[in-house]
Amino acid sequence: PVGDIQGTDVESFIVADDRAKWRNLVIPEGEAPAGDQDRVVRFRATDDSVHWMSARLRKLESGEIVGSLDDVTVRRQLEADIVRAQRLDSIGRLAGGLAHDFNNLLMVILGNVDLAQVRLKRKAIDLKELELARRACDHASQLTRQMLTFSKGGEPVRKPGSAAKLVREAVELALRGSKVRPILHIDDTAPPVEMDASQMHQVINNLILNAEEAMPEGGILHVTVEEHPLQTDPKEEGIPGVAIEIADEGPGIEKEDLEHVLEPYFTTKETGNGLGLTSSYSIVKRHDGTFEIESTPGEGTRIRITLPITNRDLNEELATPEETSGGMTGRILVMDDDEGVRNSLSAMLESLGHGVVTTSDGEQCLAAFRAAREHASEGEAFDVVILDLTIAGGHDGLWTIERLRQVDPGVKAVVVSGYSNDPVLAGHEKFGFRDVLTKPFLLADLERVINDLLTSETE
Repeated sequence: PVGDIQGTDVESFIVADDRAKWRNLVIPEGEAPAGDQDRVVRFRATDDSVHWMSARLRKLESGEIVGSLDDVTVRRQLEADIVRAQRLDSIGRLAGGLAHDFNNLLMVILGNVDLAQVRLKRKAIDLKELELARRACDHASQLTRQMLTFSKGGEPVRKPGSAAKLVREAVELALRGSKVRPILHIDDTAPPVEMDASQMHQVINNLILNAEEAMPEGGILHVTVEEHPLQTDPKEEGIPGVAIEIADEGPGIEKEDLEHVLEPYFTTKETGNGLGLTSSYSIVKRHDGTFEIESTPGEGTRIRITLPITNRDLNEELATPEETSGGMTGRILVMDDDEGVRNSLSAMLESLGHGVVTTSDGEQCLAAFRAAREHASEGEAFDVVILDLTIAGGHDGLWTIERLRQVDPGVKAVVVSGYSNDPVLAGHEKFGFRDVLTKPFLLADLERVINDLLTSETE
């Protein structure tokens, strides 16, 4: 109430660091104000909330101060969001380029390690060292996915999925052997949502890992999945959604740190790269969802993710087979500008019994495809074409698929990428591709895709 503060010194409501600025903003009568002067001062309300006020003040000859205060808190918050987005875009360009090159290296390493495991397993040889190397590649791959999710690549390949099922699996895997005890409040009847299961699993894993690190001596982790409206604008009515909430009992986040936790490489931990929350936030935004974080020092942190529900049928085929089981064989044409990747892909495909021809760019690929078509009667035609999306110094996968379809409208092509600045992976069918492989991938992933295409009918 106004009566409670009447007669109180105005400066007592100003944040201490801004009081000197406040005094400088008081312009004596008759003097012209500075045109480019910063006029925004922070006021602390009686409920301890901070408001940004644009002040225009003048001191009269009588000593009285008159003027106006304009609350610009919302505008400042919007400006902060824009700055954060610009930072994400800048660091994302760097991250995307690094991730693309790193994924090519991982494709060579992981492909050969995986192939060696398959071959040695048949001879009953101890695979402990190779398994450790494969796990290290998996961890490195997760890091590149984190970088890609806030770069221009990493667009989610969304399919209908159960948030309840995904969260249960993520919690079980992430907290196996942990001192943290999860308490689940999961509604298994919650409707399916549109999501990239791999990316959302990464989000949940990041959030659980953060919570676990906040409670090194153990504690309770509350995990909730429930139907909840998705509201992107507080002035508008929400749409149907499903919320995933993860709440820990850790020390919480200090108020001055809370506004920075979504920035790349910001971390208050002694170890860590500061990418977990940033990539999680970016993934959720790319899913047209909302990401809310609340924290009280001494009480813990609560993060709520809300995703839009879908009317499409639930697709439960999220798992990838771990063992290769054999299947049909065919002739495969590969295009990739990295020699190591070409050699690795060739070895993997040959181990599955396929005949392989490799090319380094679009022109070579198109020429090989045309030549094989001319000798189709001799069994030279290609059954499947694998195209790298990004080609350095040559025609890329999009250029190539357009021309291959002119030669053969029914060409069975797979797009492969470790990084893309176009949403091709999320909507590959629109560009003429039959399936997608994301570097680095395992032999089982490759076999599944090739077998599906060899057994499918030509369009």
